[in-house]
Amino acid sequence: MKRRELIGGALSAAAAAAVPARAQSAFDWRRQDGQTINLMFNNHPWSQAMRDLVADFTARTGIRTRIEIFNEEQFRARLTTFMQGRSADLDVFMTLASREGPVFRKAGWYADLAPLLADPALTAPDYDAADFSASIQAANTFDRQVVAVPINQEGPLFYWRKDVFERLGIPEPRYLEDIPAAAAAIKARDPNIIPWAARGLRTAIPYAFVGFVNNLGGSVVTPDGKPGMSQPASIRGLEMYANLLKEYGPPGALNHTFTQVIELLGSGRVAMVHESSNEFANIMRFPNRAKDLGVKILPPGRESGISKPAAIGWGISISAHSRRQPAAWTFLQWATSKETQGKLVSAGVAPPRASVFQGPAFEAWTAELPIRRAWAEALVRLGREGSGVFQPPTDRIPEAREKIGDAVQQVVLGRATPAEAARMADEELAKLQ
Repeated sequence: MKRRELIGGALSAAAAAAVPARAQSAFDWRRQDGQTINLMFNNHPWSQAMRDLVADFTARTGIRTRIEIFNEEQFRARLTTFMQGRSADLDVFMTLASREGPVFRKAGWYADLAPLLADPALTAPDYDAADFSASIQAANTFDRQVVAVPINQEGPLFYWRKDVFERLGIPEPRYLEDIPAAAAAIKARDPNIIPWAARGLRTAIPYAFVGFVNNLGGSVVTPDGKPGMSQPASIRGLEMYANLLKEYGPPGALNHTFTQVIELLGSGRVAMVHESSNEFANIMRFPNRAKDLGVKILPPGRESGISKPAAIGWGISISAHSRRQPAAWTFLQWATSKETQGKLVSAGVAPPRASVFQGPAFEAWTAELPIRRAWAEALVRLGREGSGVFQPPTDRIPEAREKIGDAVQQVVLGRATPAEAARMADEELAKLQ
């Protein structure tokens, strides 16, 4: 039986186990009244919106909060310092379990949420853990230890300037292979606009890159679990991604992550990008982008017929060293409740709960602008077709992703052919397994 089949229902199973007892025990949202919990978040649309909403949590529960939000590199460095020092001063933190889950769990940094979820005195009877999709639950569960609850679903999407394509007489890319052709036409017809932008920073590349490999029929992992960059279709994906950056990307592309890509798109300087669905709200803050942009998942391969975009979801966890775990769990419940997630929709945070995603508040919000509807439809496809596989199986995930990113950079810099870069990447990835 596959790991996902074994663990996917752990969260909902814990909830189901508590149902009989809850009929006899009233849940009290103010049970932890008077406590103060410390929260550390990555800079993210969810955390920014949460900072504005957290007063509602205190009003409901009596629990006060101290929130710290840092840019991702600083967030990870600070979190590591706290956790390695076994500090009791941190209670709740954001986590991307698909990235660091195995390492954090092995280090003993996650509190197990399953017992908290199963306790009728600590968990509201209407929390409805089964409302989260099985794939999202599985990403946050390791051998039945629930390490996080989900706060969003996201993945990179293809954004393009419909007005530029129309003005230059270029058809909308329907297949992945159409993107390089469109970039070449834009470069030839209007040298004042950058044809393409995507992540070029070594550690950031795999998130945007893996969809190219998948859609061309490749994979970063072989069917037997070994590094798969040297597979013919994977090499084609590597070549396409690297050549787009090299031939059609902005100056300094190899230092770019989402912040630079979104700034280029928002300011109207680039015609096409492949960037996070979670940046949608930030893009819409720029003048005219709500009117002139198209958005969808990365087009499928023409020859392969495959559409397998990258898909991930952040979660929030409780520190294993926290001395205020019941109060922290109260916060996690409130932050991931149907009510709160419904409020986050207007901030452009895609809810991981099916009921909210299909609910009237989300429907009303998406109906206001056509691009919101297109974004929502793309997210539905991300959830249905997406994959969270960014590297071969390993506990050393950040290192593995850096090896993949380095392969792309070597091709962009002209230091290796795609085949040579793929072979070297596979050799290095094999050392991490």
